[in-house]
Amino acid sequence: MERIILDVDSAGDDILAVLFAAANPNLRLEGVTTVTGAAGPIEQVTNVVLNTLRLAGRDDIPVHAGAWRPIVGNAKADMEAPVHFEKRLVARFGDRLKKFNPPAPKPSRQANPGHAVDFIIETVMANPGEITLVTTGPLTNAAMALLQEPRLTEVLKRLLVLGGNFQTPGNITPLSEYNIWADPEASRIVLNADVDKILVPLDICEDNRVAASMLTRDDLADMQAGAKDNPVLEMIANSFPIYIDIWREFFDLVGFPMDDVITVALAFDPGLATMTEPLFVDVVLDGRIARGQTVAYRGRQLLPGGGPKTTRICTDLDGRRFLNMFKQTVAQYERPA
Repeated sequence: MERIILDVDSAGDDILAVLFAAANPNLRLEGVTTVTGAAGPIEQVTNVVLNTLRLAGRDDIPVHAGAWRPIVGNAKADMEAPVHFEKRLVARFGDRLKKFNPPAPKPSRQANPGHAVDFIIETVMANPGEITLVTTGPLTNAAMALLQEPRLTEVLKRLLVLGGNFQTPGNITPLSEYNIWADPEASRIVLNADVDKILVPLDICEDNRVAASMLTRDDLADMQAGAKDNPVLEMIANSFPIYIDIWREFFDLVGFPMDDVITVALAFDPGLATMTEPLFVDVVLDGRIARGQTVAYRGRQLLPGGGPKTTRICTDLDGRRFLNMFKQTVAQYERPA
């Protein structure tokens, strides 16, 4: 059984990733940490996680709030654009957008005391070689943990990082994926770290080459049929049609991409993906269009550069097997008696 800490920013597929991790028999979810990102302020991010775990019947899982802003970040208007991009969709979707990243109700419990970074450090250091850190949002918490406790690179089992793009166009600029772009300085710290990493880029999540991994309305219909005694399936069937439609119409994908859930699944089943050999991956910090671009060191270059070759980049995915795994896992939830 793989022991993981899941670091999220509570966008739509983060919710699915928390539900998947909390119910998966191959995982022991040691805790969930939160970071400001695509879902908005840290309070919203944290409340979404707390409410999701309550729905899952897993109030036993610790939740620690983390970084409320990036280490450096970008222009204020640019940073806010991903959170509010639904304003561009009002004319098309109208009131249906109320189910897209809605304000989280006040949760029935509070987050655990202590900062997410301290929780990550303390948990990993107390369990050398046992903990995999899975990040599905901006990398601020992970970078701060590595800066605060450099020995983490020696005791972390592995890092699973959702972020970057190499063949698929970026979703924030043509060259940059959101998680990396949102805090490029943090991303560079993490990807440059000398620790075993698997990088999950847009190439195997938000590209129609891996359409079989995406959630469709057919999948929701299947979930709706089994939702009578399953509050999780009921929530997914009710809340995610708008996500599917936005990603189909705005991003030209066949369904809703499951980036975060894929990253969690690779923590215990890396055979789902085809990967490169270990490479050094760096992050562009300059400019505007290229800021946040992930660059893999391949081939031979004349100028000196590079670093530890510790990152395997996912290049393909068994999407059908992954989606079946997700559906079977969330089908295990039962309505409390």
